Amino acid sequence: MPGGDIVVAASKESVLLSDYPGSAVRLSLNGLGGANGDADSSAALIGRTPSLSSTNLGPGRNKLFVRGIADSSFNGPTPATVAQYFGEVRLNYAAPDPNLNLYDMNSVEVLEGPQGTLYGSASIGGIIRLIPNGPKLGEFEGAAEGGIQRSARGDTGGDAAAMANLPIGSDVAVRAVGYGVINPGYIDDIQRNRTDVNRTVSYGARLAVRYDPGAAISLEAGGVFQNLESKDGQYAELGLPPYTRRSAISQPFDNDFRLGYVTVRAPLWGAQLTSSTGFVRQELETQFDATSRFGVPAIFIEDLGLSLLSHETRLAGGDPHRLHWLLGLSGLVSTTTVRRQLGPVSAPIPLTGVRNMEREAALFGEITVPLLSRVSLTLGARGNYDEAKGRVLGVRVPEKSEPKRRNWRFLPKAALGWKPAPGWLVFAHYQEGFRPGGLSITGPTSAQKFKSDSVWTLEAGVRAGDADTDNLSGSVTYSRTRWKRIQADLIDATGLPFTSNIGNGRVDGIEAATTWRPIRALAIDAALFLNWAQLDQLSAGGSAELERNFPNIAETGGRAAVRYDRKLGSDLGLSAQASVRYVGRSFLGVSDPLNLPQGRYALGAAEARIGNDARGVRISVDNLFDTRANRFSYGNPFTVDQGLQITPLRPRTIRIGFDAHF
Repeated sequence: MPGGDIVVAASKESVLLSDYPGSAVRLSLNGLGGANGDADSSAALIGRTPSLSSTNLGPGRNKLFVRGIADSSFNGPTPATVAQYFGEVRLNYAAPDPNLNLYDMNSVEVLEGPQGTLYGSASIGGIIRLIPNGPKLGEFEGAAEGGIQRSARGDTGGDAAAMANLPIGSDVAVRAVGYGVINPGYIDDIQRNRTDVNRTVSYGARLAVRYDPGAAISLEAGGVFQNLESKDGQYAELGLPPYTRRSAISQPFDNDFRLGYVTVRAPLWGAQLTSSTGFVRQELETQFDATSRFGVPAIFIEDLGLSLLSHETRLAGGDPHRLHWLLGLSGLVSTTTVRRQLGPVSAPIPLTGVRNMEREAALFGEITVPLLSRVSLTLGARGNYDEAKGRVLGVRVPEKSEPKRRNWRFLPKAALGWKPAPGWLVFAHYQEGFRPGGLSITGPTSAQKFKSDSVWTLEAGVRAGDADTDNLSGSVTYSRTRWKRIQADLIDATGLPFTSNIGNGRVDGIEAATTWRPIRALAIDAALFLNWAQLDQLSAGGSAELERNFPNIAETGGRAAVRYDRKLGSDLGLSAQASVRYVGRSFLGVSDPLNLPQGRYALGAAEARIGNDARGVRISVDNLFDTRANRFSYGNPFTVDQGLQITPLRPRTIRIGFDAHF
């Protein structure tokens, strides 16, 4: 594929990657394998993108971070740092990563942030955009995939997925996807005499209908649903046999996700109009063992309900190689409700809850102007109005609301790109972003406000060559981020979560990546990142020990991979790859008692497929060397201060599967 054909769709102007003056990663997923044999689909993206990281509470309950912009290791009412999209519509706002299955997904784009000018609030770390394969007119198509997997010292799981593309006449097509995954457990609870307690099951479906009435007009409507259930927490305890812990009760988790959307594309006044509307409903239930607080079997239950209505209409025009522009308007309405219970298992007592409501409306635009034959200037701006309101919910106190907080914001963007030679781009990029404030529970009957936070980032870098076509390609980027009034989800002395502004901070980062093709059949990839972060100007109650990276972000990390593709005959081929990813040391929190180390491990993986475009057999191995290490030092808020909790790497897991296309 020619390098000029690779497009950064998340730029909203479909800018060529070779011209995009910023940090962008595009991952092709058509060859990744369908259901990927793992309920934790986001792990597949993290494994291929060193600058992308997450917490590790478990599939469907993790936070995703980009470029070291991490607020905390705990879930609370704060808006996300990374905005996630499915095609043109937003997936998340103030909820964990929904962890949608990647079957029949075309690609994923990661734009490092902040991305406030084009995407508005809660995109201070960046953008992750899932791009599904859309309905195809006039073409019958089907695909299926399945497999069985086994984890060492764990149980057996499996996965199955199928896709059908059905044309209806010449101008309508329907594409349907269904899947199910059983992810084997590997943690034993020796107090309750239970094995493999962290087994996870997910299943879901997607449906898209495309209608092209003519004149280059396209209408697509669709829906996504996914249910994900973990029957227990995935943490173990130090001082016990490996992969074991003691708990009085099970600690299940459930994440039910629903999305409906409509997208219209049409030419207008010599430009391209794109208008999309989406509605998300997400319900999460988390349970923790609170026995340590009561002395008898006790439970903490948190129910999170999220509704998100978003809309955007934009017009993009011009020549992608010369002057091009974008103008749009957008809005969203987000409502997040948290209800909690705590007490003996037989009769938990309702606690104070909270409901946060955010509304946002914006007008944004961007223009790229050629200054010289090889230099271009991009300028953008967003005029943003947002309002937030919180309401305390509870049975012990009267429900009450706080006054609305209204803000007008101006979010500028500027970028400069220079092409000193064909295939080369030198760039500098400045952008800003923010997250609105809200209301957080601080006790059984009390709540407090947390303020809006904001970031700005200045980055400079160089990118050369195309990894798909050139013998040698690579990039190097340096960035500096300043973060004010950092919102963070914390845990109080009783083990209950709350949110506060902890102070200001900065992050300096270097990222480098290269691909070398000594022969056409062989590709060698390498990537590295370095982060230096510091929290300063601490809010009242902060600790002098906060001069280190933000929670859950390692100072160093990297990935190396080898890919090999070879024809074995006229209708048979071999595709194989092996990789190793290093994750440096990080900390769960920024001060005692959460100053707990994690990370510092290397994780290998290998995969091979024999077949053709119609069918194939695949074998993959995760944690190739059966490495034992702690990737996350948290599983239960009521005993985390003892410093004994760890989340061990999944033991070596082997999957054997098949895929077919017809």
